[in-house]
Amino acid sequence: MSETIDLTYYAQVEKEDDGYLVTFRDFNNIFTEGDTLEDALHNAQEALDGVLMEMAKGDYNIALPSAKQAGDYPIPLSPDVAAPLLLHILRHKCDKTMTEVAELMHVPYQQYQRLEHNGNMTLKSLKRAAAAMGGRVEIKLYMDNDVPQAPSH
Repeated sequence: MSETIDLTYYAQVEKEDDGYLVTFRDFNNIFTEGDTLEDALHNAQEALDGVLMEMAKGDYNIALPSAKQAGDYPIPLSPDVAAPLLLHILRHKCDKTMTEVAELMHVPYQQYQRLEHNGNMTLKSLKRAAAAMGGRVEIKLYMDNDVPQAPSH
């Protein structure tokens, strides 16, 4: 049976006198705020992206998102953060070091290290690294209903 790793975390938002406070039940060290709900949610994604990339660079074990609860707001990681973080999480699940994954891929350690620490990887590199650890990559695109669509010809 295959397992899917989805990096959409759920935020709790509290209305305060001067704006909105955002926290994450999965991470007590990530919180932010905003004057409007939209600003607060935007800031939440930036805070989540930044802290999780630093955690990955420090080779910390990163918790997968807990289940959505009533009133939660979904905060997906930005794609350029999600891709290296997926490799980091998969490597930890496989109980491998970066050196071991680099050997499986037949690349130098530094080349694999850049994959986990840099959001500018190619999809081919992501696919190859995931395959070396027994994973596969699937790309999804979500369309928001309020975004105008191009006319069809």
